[in-house]
Amino acid sequence: MPSLHKRAGSSFWSCAFTDNSGKRHLVSTKTKDKSEAQAFCLRLEAMSRQSMQGAEATVPKLDSPELLEAGLKLMQAATSGSLSEATALEYVNRVLKASGTEGEIKGETVRSFFTNWLAGKEVGAARDTFLRYRTTVDLFVAGLGKRASLTLSAIRAKDIESFRDSRLREVGATTVTDDLKIIRTAFNRARRQGTIHTNPCEAVDFPKAEAQVREPFSVQEVGLIVKAAPEEWKTAILLGFYAGLRLGDAVGLDWRAVDFEKGMLTFKAQKTKRTETIPIHPMLAAHLGKIAGDTGGKISPSLARQSISGRSGLSRQFLNVVREAGLDAGEEGKKRDGKRRRFTSKTFHSLRHGFVSSMANAGVSKELRMKLAGHTTEAVAAGYTHHEAAVLRQAVESIQ
Repeated sequence: MPSLHKRAGSSFWSCAFTDNSGKRHLVSTKTKDKSEAQAFCLRLEAMSRQSMQGAEATVPKLDSPELLEAGLKLMQAATSGSLSEATALEYVNRVLKASGTEGEIKGETVRSFFTNWLAGKEVGAARDTFLRYRTTVDLFVAGLGKRASLTLSAIRAKDIESFRDSRLREVGATTVTDDLKIIRTAFNRARRQGTIHTNPCEAVDFPKAEAQVREPFSVQEVGLIVKAAPEEWKTAILLGFYAGLRLGDAVGLDWRAVDFEKGMLTFKAQKTKRTETIPIHPMLAAHLGKIAGDTGGKISPSLARQSISGRSGLSRQFLNVVREAGLDAGEEGKKRDGKRRRFTSKTFHSLRHGFVSSMANAGVSKELRMKLAGHTTEAVAAGYTHHEAAVLRQAVESIQ
């Protein structure tokens, strides 16, 4: 006869019963109502006896108690609404194996999962973010070889470690850490969806990165870079230094973002997805006024069509412009497996650092620097008084 019990520290009733093999079970009913728990307990015992009778012909007796235990937990998970695909597949395959059936029911493969995951990112993420994800996923799947055709649950921590170590032979620790974060994010999605029980990335340590400091450009250096730069790059560089725009925002800016009358730039940032507004510096305003025409569209149309990353991407192009101007963009790193890695201490993002650093040197308060570096939303800007807007403009114009 089944009975109800209360475990220490639990508010739920637990059901105790004995199956046909004589094994005693204690299973939580997941309910605080005693009458509901009693009914649930009776059903458990009845089902356990029926399953044992039906299993005796095909399932070895040695395996029956274990399968019954797993089956009860499976039913409990289903009753509580927490049953996952991984749990169900695991149990079904255990039953097939115990009954002597060859083969097993397959779940989603690694390759198909990541293909579908990337498809979702292509719709929801910024273009360059998606391209970064795709590069990492392609490398990860290729590194798995034949294991990419296995189910997602077959991937173990050692697979992630192998990917990490192979990447470290090619690129720096910071890049590898970014790779691991991307793969970990994908596996977390699978875990939340119930496709896998645990994320194999959680058992893998990130590589230790050496301290690397990005240096800001000075006004004088920016002048040299602009002089050496092609026409569209001049615009992007001035937007980076005098407005603090990131590379993707600078090359993707549309003429509709420029309000010459109010002296403001208003655009949607790719990183934050926010509509942001910032005063236009006189140097930037003069340049934009000089190149403005009667047609709209992108201010730098040819740059806007190109990828930021890659061997011929915009980031690499900018470094070439810096060197063309006679400036040093970084120093050679240590050789690793016959290859030489370069850490560039001055990238396009250094223009943004220069934007903040120049205001700091001019005595602009930290509060204003933070407001301008983070940019200010259009809604907040609309609420500024003339005095507040003037203060922000004065801060930007302090860059000399």
